[in-house]
Amino acid sequence: MAPETDLASRFAASGLGVAEYDHLIRLVYEGVTETVPWTRLLEALRQRLDANYVSLILRPPTPEQQWRVVFAGEAQPAIASTYETFFYAMDPFVNLPADRMVTVDEVINEADWLKSAIYQEFLKPLNIRYYMGADVGGGNDAICRVRVSRPIGSVPFSEHERALCTLLLPHLKCAVRLRSTQDATEAERTVYAGALERLSIGAVILDKKGRVLKTNRAAEEILAERNGISVAQGGLQAAYGSENRELHRLIEQAVAGHTDRGPGVVGAMSITRTAGHGNLGILVRTAPITEWSETANRPAAVVVIRDSESRVQASQALMKRLYGLTPAESTLTLKLLDGLTVDEAAEELSISRNTARCQLRAIFAKTGVTRQTELLRLLLGGVIPLA
Repeated sequence: MAPETDLASRFAASGLGVAEYDHLIRLVYEGVTETVPWTRLLEALRQRLDANYVSLILRPPTPEQQWRVVFAGEAQPAIASTYETFFYAMDPFVNLPADRMVTVDEVINEADWLKSAIYQEFLKPLNIRYYMGADVGGGNDAICRVRVSRPIGSVPFSEHERALCTLLLPHLKCAVRLRSTQDATEAERTVYAGALERLSIGAVILDKKGRVLKTNRAAEEILAERNGISVAQGGLQAAYGSENRELHRLIEQAVAGHTDRGPGVVGAMSITRTAGHGNLGILVRTAPITEWSETANRPAAVVVIRDSESRVQASQALMKRLYGLTPAESTLTLKLLDGLTVDEAAEELSISRNTARCQLRAIFAKTGVTRQTELLRLLLGGVIPLA
C-alpha cells in the first residue's frame, strides 16, 4: 500500500475530523518549546482517549541516571518512583515494534499479565487495567516511548483510538528530535556562558533597535551598580555624554553590520567610573546572523563588558589538585590574584610577612616559577579562571 493511501486509511480509521487532527498536530510541535514539553498534548490525548494516564518516556531509567517522563493524569510520585527504581527492569511491555501502537495483550498473555508482579504491585495501585503503547524509533534506539492506560472497569482500546495515536507518532518523532537539538544547543550555550561568568565578563545581547534582550549575571551586577553604565529605557546608557554618544555609535554600527556580506563589525571603547574605580572595557560586535530565520527580536549586537577590578574565582580544592598547594598557600595565591602585594596579603590574612614569604617560596617551588609576575601569568593563562 502506498504511504499516502496508508495515511488516508489510518486517518479514516481514527475517526478524527480535520479540525481536531490539526489541533493535535499543533500541540505536538508547540510542545517543543514548553517548559515541560508536551504537557498540553498529553492532557488532550488523555481526555480524547478516556484514559487515566498518558505518559511520554523521553529517557528510560538506568542505574546511572534517572528517567525523564512527562505524563498527564493524577500525580502519585510515591507509587511512580517504584517503577524507576525496581519495576522497569521486569516490565514486559518494552522494546515494542517500531512506530506502531500495540496493546499489552498483543505482547503478553492476559492471564499472565494480570498475575504479574508489575501489574499487581505497580499498575493496579494506579488503577490501570488496559494498556497501549509505542516505542518511537523502536528497540534500544527508541527516542521516546508512549504509554496510554485506562482504569479498572473501563473498556479496551479500540482500533479507532489505536489509529489516532499511530497518526501522531511520525510527528512526535520529529518533534522529539527538534527538542533534542534545541536542548543540545542550550547545553552548549550554557557551557560558553558559564565560562564568561567565571571570567567575570559581562555580556549584553541587543536587538535591532538597541534594546536589551538578555544579560548574563556578570553584566547584571555591573549594570546594577549604575557606575559608568546602566540600562535606561530598555537600552544601554553611559553616564557621561561623550561616552554615551560613542557607545551608541558603536552599537548602531554593529547592528548595521548585519547588512554587510563581510565579517561583523567590532568596536571598542573605555567607560569612566567614579573615583576609586578603574574604567570599564567595552567591546561591541555584530551578533552572528541566523541564515534561515528573521524575527523582530533577534540578537543583532553583543556588548562585552570587562571590569578590570573583578576577582578571579577559584577553589582551594582546585589549587591543590593542579599544583599541590595547601589551603594556606591557596588562600595567599588568591589574594595575589586579586592584585594585592605579598605584604598587603599578609596584613589582610593576619599573618606575619615572613610567613607569607615562606608560603610564597613554597608556591614558587610547586608551580615551577621564580617571580610573582610569572606566577600570575601562569595562573591567569591556565584553567584556574575557567573552573
